[in-house]
Amino acid sequence: MGKKNIQRVSMQRIADEAGVARSTVSFVLNGKEKEGRISEEVARKVRLTAQNLNYQINEVARGLRTGYSNTIALVVADVSDVFFGAMAYHIQEYAESKGYALIIINTGEKQERLSSVFKTVMNRQIDGILMIPVVNMEEGTLERLNPGIPMVLIDRYFKSLATSRVIINNYEVSRIATQLLIDRGCRNIALISFRESLMHIQDRKRGFTDVLYACRLLDEALICEADYRDYRQTIVDFLSRTVHRIDGLFIATGGLSSIVIRSMVRLGIRLQSDVQIVGFGRIDAATDVSIPCVKQPLEEICRKSLDILLERIKSQKNEIVDCVIPATIVAE
Repeated sequence: MGKKNIQRVSMQRIADEAGVARSTVSFVLNGKEKEGRISEEVARKVRLTAQNLNYQINEVARGLRTGYSNTIALVVADVSDVFFGAMAYHIQEYAESKGYALIIINTGEKQERLSSVFKTVMNRQIDGILMIPVVNMEEGTLERLNPGIPMVLIDRYFKSLATSRVIINNYEVSRIATQLLIDRGCRNIALISFRESLMHIQDRKRGFTDVLYACRLLDEALICEADYRDYRQTIVDFLSRTVHRIDGLFIATGGLSSIVIRSMVRLGIRLQSDVQIVGFGRIDAATDVSIPCVKQPLEEICRKSLDILLERIKSQKNEIVDCVIPATIVAE
């Protein structure tokens, strides 16, 4: 049996079926009905006719004609991380609802991959980039590598504002988390975090230390900053030395919650009794007690990031948008 002959539906056929000019169909299907001064009623009729005829847009041809591929790249620091995996899901769902395809590129927290990442983005004619920077990235790296493609940073950011970004109120919510521990009677409060040059971690540490300093409770010996590549033993050793004299603990990043809580349990510490804990993001360890944690509004972050990027692509204006979304503290 031979292959079935599938005929491509033309814009002219849609125009004939809808009773409009071919130019009207072209404006509508390319998302330019406002430029063509086409009413919403006519545009809706054209889209419905195209749908009924199973019209498929030739993305390659449209890209060559318009200079846009309707494709966004999401450059993720670690796609295996629960937070970033969920972020990729929400951005893909939202991008598709806006008519954009999403390419997900994983850097694996390796700066040496960034050069090839941007080459891939250029070769695929990507319209814009949503970027989670690699840990401890040097300032100016992205500006040096990016050939002018619209970009928005998510979650992580640099001290200087070189591009648009969508972040949470890291400093303020860390102050609230630390104050919560004080309000619960804690006086010997520890911080466990990554050692990081990017500002999201720096702001969390600063929020923690500012509150304790103001209350004359800051003890620098109770601050543990671990390297990304070798953090487990650092944390185990720190807790072995200090856990029997601390009564409060702020875990400043969700990626460390599992090793911290497991280590404390092995040391015989009763969570939320011997030591009060506040985490950041999802607590990646099963416990029989409720542990307060900072909840990041992930869906709002994803939507806002994509909205800013699409507006940047559409306007072709290099306007910097600094978007800060409030996070809250909830009980896990």
